[in-house]
Amino acid sequence: MPLRLIALTGGIGAGKSTVARMLTDRGARLIDADELARRVVDPADDRGRAVLAAIAARFGDDLIAPDGTLDRARTADRVFSDPDARAAYNAIVHPALRKATVDAIETLRTAQDDGVVAHEIPLLTADTGSLPWTYDLVVTVEAAAEVRADRLVSGRGYSPEHAWARIVAQGDETARIAIADVVLRTDGDRADTARSVTELWSRLHSVTG
Repeated sequence: MPLRLIALTGGIGAGKSTVARMLTDRGARLIDADELARRVVDPADDRGRAVLAAIAARFGDDLIAPDGTLDRARTADRVFSDPDARAAYNAIVHPALRKATVDAIETLRTAQDDGVVAHEIPLLTADTGSLPWTYDLVVTVEAAAEVRADRLVSGRGYSPEHAWARIVAQGDETARIAIADVVLRTDGDRADTARSVTELWSRLHSVTG
């Protein structure tokens, strides 16, 4: 039975990372899009240096910190409030990120003949466009916007204004739910989420077994 690849998406503060940990506790392998995104701007890597150079050429050398790494706070201030700048930044980073993702998937396919791989990828929607891989199941992790805002403030130290700005910028859950095979809600407590993950794992086991 071939390895099964699932997408694990959802808005900020919805609980993707919690669900991902619960899945890995049950035996899934994880591909973390955020980790790969850090890797493709790592100055210790040839590909990372090329991406950093392209970012500096487009947005200015001041986005590169003295130690050669990407100044993430300054980049966020420069890029993510401006749709044109965000599009230009994504045009630099996304091709490298897609290549890193393909490499990660192929590495797992080579190393493991069966099982479940969860690709934790933020904000997967129909607008994401064509991807050079295919998911066997798309799972979106969702919670009410008020719950997500509270988590960002209490758990990540965001100001309420920053929390709501990030949530609003990502849009509501409609587009994510539209392409999902499974909607896993985390509005309740951790035990409720664990029960939902157990149900999901049983479904995945029945598919992969």
